[in-house]
Amino acid sequence: MIVLDGATGTELGRRGVDTRGALFSAAALLSEEGIAALRAVHAAYVQAGAQVITANTFRTNPRKAGGRWRELTRLAVRIARESGAKVAGSIAPVEDCYRPDLRPPPQIAEAEHREFARALAEEGCDLLLVETVVAADEGLAAARAAAATGLPVWVSALAMPDGSMRSGDDLGAFFREARSAGARAALINCVPPAGVDVGLGAAAASGLPFGAYAHMGEVDPHSGWPVTPVLAPEEYAARAAGWFGRGASILGGCCGTTPAHIAALAALSPIRHDPCQPDRRIAR
Repeated sequence: MIVLDGATGTELGRRGVDTRGALFSAAALLSEEGIAALRAVHAAYVQAGAQVITANTFRTNPRKAGGRWRELTRLAVRIARESGAKVAGSIAPVEDCYRPDLRPPPQIAEAEHREFARALAEEGCDLLLVETVVAADEGLAAARAAAATGLPVWVSALAMPDGSMRSGDDLGAFFREARSAGARAALINCVPPAGVDVGLGAAAASGLPFGAYAHMGEVDPHSGWPVTPVLAPEEYAARAAGWFGRGASILGGCCGTTPAHIAALAALSPIRHDPCQPDRRIAR
């Protein structure tokens, strides 16, 4: 099993960082207090057993961070690397992660993702996580751009109640095409545990190592899912045990999860695999 970290944005909010603006969690990078809070969040996840820390780059792309995007990306990766864990550079949709209608044409998206992926690689990420994918064309553009860096690439998408992508695209076809584009793992994220239950089969059918990190609590009105209760850590681990039983080997948490949730996940199995080579077992 590979243990991912949990939520960054909601944990920063709990520590007093205002994440309500366009930068979302990247707002932490604008002040010493925010940076200290981000370091504390990363450290708490490592202490809980996370093998992979996701750099706080979900909203540091040029469209969201403007002229400071490279500076903020560099800072986010540096802080993540200080944790001592493997670092995944987060590559999100260039516009709104719940609004596929706002995405640019694939050629423009791929050029933007290529520049961003290159920056993440240059700053020292160990792998690239193309996450919260809502449309196949942009997700594949991002996967190709990330794979061009030579780093391992994971792709993670939302699953809707009917099993499709948020855009209406076929989720299973997306994961198969992502594998052809260079992805090394397929995941479901940013949906409630019920959404993982729905989408996990499509990730598994890709033939790649697969997994999930679910969302709990408040949701964006465009998400396509209702508000769900925040499960206690042991309850979340019980749901994740079902995914593990279906063959999922990469588990973590999305919005609403905490270090306690990750600690509960880490206790599911004593076996660990290399995040950069998910098929390779490593010693505890």
